[in-house]
Amino acid sequence: MKKTLVLVVDRDDDFGVKGKVNTPVIGVQNCLDAATAFGIADPEDSDLNALFAAVSVCLEIQEDGHEADVALICGDEKVGHRSDLALVAQLEEVLDEIQPDSVVLVGDGAEDEYIYPIISSRAHVDSVRKVYVKQSPGIEGSFYIITKMLSDPGKRKRFLVPLGFIIVLLSLFFIMPALLVYSSDHDINTLASMSGSLAFFFIGVVLILYGYNVSELYQEFRKNLISSLAGDTTRLLFLCVSLSIVLLMAVWNYVEVNGLYITSVFQWILYYFTSLVWPIVIAIMVYVVGQIIQDYQTSKTVKLSLVFGCIGIVNLGLVLTGVLDLISHFVWDDGFFQLGVIEIVAGVIISILSTYVKGRYIPAAPKEARPDEAF
Repeated sequence: MKKTLVLVVDRDDDFGVKGKVNTPVIGVQNCLDAATAFGIADPEDSDLNALFAAVSVCLEIQEDGHEADVALICGDEKVGHRSDLALVAQLEEVLDEIQPDSVVLVGDGAEDEYIYPIISSRAHVDSVRKVYVKQSPGIEGSFYIITKMLSDPGKRKRFLVPLGFIIVLLSLFFIMPALLVYSSDHDINTLASMSGSLAFFFIGVVLILYGYNVSELYQEFRKNLISSLAGDTTRLLFLCVSLSIVLLMAVWNYVEVNGLYITSVFQWILYYFTSLVWPIVIAIMVYVVGQIIQDYQTSKTVKLSLVFGCIGIVNLGLVLTGVLDLISHFVWDDGFFQLGVIEIVAGVIISILSTYVKGRYIPAAPKEARPDEAF
């Protein structure tokens, strides 16, 4: 007799984070227990409805005289490669235990384009059922849905951050020409005409900061700083050195650039920030080196992610310097065109090589034993 698996996939592990559910969960009763635990924690999440719908589908198939079972698998709170690895591991565990002939995928439709290829590459998918939650109509209901979505850090980062970057980029298209005009005529009316674009620029920045939850990152930074003061003396020392590099070079470059004969405000700003790129890169690398030394002192391991992070910082510095040199060339014809192109190409080549080395010699593995974390 054909055996069907009704599968629910929670890519961002809401069941584990909110409901403290250990996955994979197999069986009707176990799934109902998981739904109860998750429902108590967050009764309004769409994943809860998806699990109940999967149980309903499983019971319907059984009533029709066919063999069926239901299962829940979850990914990771950090959606992406890590969560997909967790999904694959749990999916293979479920398939080995149930050994179904076909799979019915049940979900809320939010991540189907990412989940379906993972499932279909390992099992025959008969159908995909999307579960939509009924909502009350009207402005109040829509406002409630939006506020509920914004309270979820994952959804907030997924929707608000791209929107914020789009607003910032569009506003810069209007701000940059106005700055060029002001640098030549010094007319205060030019700055006044930028007020609308600046307002949208700051709105975009606020959306980006809110999407990335900067307030919590700041609180975490404070806690890490306090813990560093308590015991992580090596990392604290390197942090002080890196901050000193940034502050000293900021003052030094201000004096140096201020001594140049530059009539354009925009050109002055461009030269100043160009001169700060590599001091900031060096300061970040100094801090990362301190982190590497601290980790080795405490656990005798070196996180390879930090090593490749240093390479990524150098790549970013090269590309950013190249872009600034190209802007300087096209605006003032400073003759930095070839240098800018070389810097960008070098950054891209180093990035490709480091990605190749990381992918070739550091194979992917489940998060319980990640070889890219340390050696």
